[in-house]
Amino acid sequence: FRVLADDPSCRPRQAWIESEARACFESGGVELPRPRGLESAEIHAIYDPPAVTSSGVLDMPSSAGDSRRHATRLVNGAVAGAVGKTVVSPLERVRLVGQTTRPDASALASARNVLAAEGWSGMWRGNGLAVARAASSKAILFAAQDALRVRVGHDFVAGSLAGVLATLLTYPLDLLRTRAAAAVSTASLGAVTASLMREGGGVRALYRGVGATAAGAVAFEGTRFGSFGWLQARSADWWLAPAINGTLASLLAGMVMYPNDTVRRRIQWHRGTETLSYLEAARALLCEGGVARLYRGGGALPPPPAGGNPAP
Repeated sequence: FRVLADDPSCRPRQAWIESEARACFESGGVELPRPRGLESAEIHAIYDPPAVTSSGVLDMPSSAGDSRRHATRLVNGAVAGAVGKTVVSPLERVRLVGQTTRPDASALASARNVLAAEGWSGMWRGNGLAVARAASSKAILFAAQDALRVRVGHDFVAGSLAGVLATLLTYPLDLLRTRAAAAVSTASLGAVTASLMREGGGVRALYRGVGATAAGAVAFEGTRFGSFGWLQARSADWWLAPAINGTLASLLAGMVMYPNDTVRRRIQWHRGTETLSYLEAARALLCEGGVARLYRGGGALPPPPAGGNPAP
């Protein structure tokens, strides 16, 4: 059963048609009566009985418009993530080096070290992994957040759940990217992967530090989508408002959660067969340089804790 909801003249009668259809099918399936004054051009209905669930509720097909909208969001999210990661890759590389292997060096000194050892191409080391993760993560995030918002009715909760889902599905790419980009070296991706799996005992090594990342994703995405919704509700109807509000929301969430990002990077970078706990990593960082150590590299690029998500 389908009503042409795009035709405004049909909308006042849609509830009546659905009510009559329900009564019709529950009573055994007689021909659906026609409302007075409703012309044939106003109805786009199919009289084949729809599926009825065990509870007696009609199983109406989803709107084709909603499907197209979700598909568009999925593609847009993937493209935005891939382009964004490629543009900021040099800044991300410098930030990762500052967070892990050269915590005592400035952002400029870290950049010079990378250029001296690897050349300009080194500034994009690990970018392929970053793009693959960004494209898939943003596609999952945008699509899931839209769907979850309808079901839970709250931007913060929907954003948090979507962030966790995207993080869990793409985490191995994030871990490999950290291992590849944090070290100033020319080791291949295969060598980096083999070394990591030897340390951690196989495939499970690819999820080292996932707890800290997932927790950060909940807080970051919840704060970001919640802030974005709050700003949008108080903004003028201007075509640039979503872009500005999305940028502000991402910067706010990124700065608030930056210490968690530094801790999780330390866990990811840790070498050895035993996984470093969150408290152990945080304690070691504080001993190295106090609270300021947790913000090392933030001047280059304040990142999302889950690896970098685009503005809503």
